[in-house]
Amino acid sequence: MKTSALTIAACAAAMSQTVAFTTSPSITRTTASQSSSTTLNMFSGGALDIEEEEDDEKRTQMEQYAKAMGMSVEEYQLGMNARVKMETAINDLRVIGGDAANGVTVERDGNMPPRHLVVTVTDDGKAKGKEALEGLIVEALKSAADKSKVGRDQAQKDMMTYISDSMKKMGMNG
Repeated sequence: MKTSALTIAACAAAMSQTVAFTTSPSITRTTASQSSSTTLNMFSGGALDIEEEEDDEKRTQMEQYAKAMGMSVEEYQLGMNARVKMETAINDLRVIGGDAANGVTVERDGNMPPRHLVVTVTDDGKAKGKEALEGLIVEALKSAADKSKVGRDQAQKDMMTYISDSMKKMGMNG
């Protein structure tokens, strides 16, 4: 079965149930020194390499998932690998908004809403007064969110390139 790169990417992105793609209320905010775990489901990419899979039940389950999406197992694995790479890029992304000289910076990851969010207000920022400080914080949050969106968009482009290159190597027409 021939599947286009766009179909694989769309399925990979649409089927994701992690925080890189949803606004689940169960998201845990983290600070620079904390980390959180994410519960993943059938689309987690947990069994990406069927050749190494020893459990026949998991192999059968993966075949069922691929069939349900109209894909071969190889195409399904490619989509899941691409999604995992994109999620990792988004989770590992760190952008900073604001201006340290004004006393306010915001560091965040690429998730929407962020899993990693650090707002730093210095004494210089506090000295500007409540209204000015509020404005600086809002501005820093917006700046970081805009930079985060650019990073997410780049991660998606990188995923599409990965899928296209992988399909060529596998001899699939994309």
